[in-house]
Amino acid sequence: MLKILHYCYPNRNREDFRWRNSIVLLLVLAIYITTAAANDDSTQEVFGTWNSLMLTGNFAGLTPDLKRFRWLVMDQVRTRDDSRAGTRYSENLLWVQLGYELAPYTSFWLGYTHAWIDPLAKSSFQENRPYQDVLIKVPFLDGKWMSRTRFEQRINSSSGSTGMRLREWIQYSIPLTFVSQQLSFYVGDEVLFYLNRSSFGSSGFSENRVIAGFTYFFNAHWGADLGYLGQYVVNDTGRDLFSHNLMANIRYRF
Repeated sequence: MLKILHYCYPNRNREDFRWRNSIVLLLVLAIYITTAAANDDSTQEVFGTWNSLMLTGNFAGLTPDLKRFRWLVMDQVRTRDDSRAGTRYSENLLWVQLGYELAPYTSFWLGYTHAWIDPLAKSSFQENRPYQDVLIKVPFLDGKWMSRTRFEQRINSSSGSTGMRLREWIQYSIPLTFVSQQLSFYVGDEVLFYLNRSSFGSSGFSENRVIAGFTYFFNAHWGADLGYLGQYVVNDTGRDLFSHNLMANIRYRF
């Protein structure tokens, strides 16, 4: 494999390819561990979609002094085929967040999510989710390595029950310049833990998400993502859940 890559990229040394292969192997291992749960008889498999629209920008248009302050608004609709009637609406989430770029590769964010949840055979409810992020983006080899640490507070607006959740997400993306200057490939993993027991679940590991897909920018403003998300969810009261989701996202940068 290294010989083939070295032939295609003669200016890259073998150590570069070893590093790149190591990253890919780690992410593939995370994907394998997660998807292996789907073969467990105690795990229920479903299919669904996560479709979203994302708007991003900064405040440099107001004054250059605010160029380090950034904002994001995103709405996402999710479906599942866990009903006998077929695919159904299951969730809608609206994110609003503000960030500050502390350094070229590090930013801090404060956000809020409002979620409309429609569980199968249970009463619908809404959630309020304030959260805090630390986001790191570092150039690595020919691509970009990203890490996000999120602490969020899931608050059931009906009962007031609050779940404190810690989320750690990593992703590696690399441009596919041999196909198009506007196309890139990404692969990543996110692990979620509850720090307390609540109506959302027990404390400890609760969920793992693996993602892979493609991003294409039509121009400096418009872009689109298309990929796969495998979501493994621990269920305290029944079978664990593994959902296979087609992810589609339209993005606009101001």
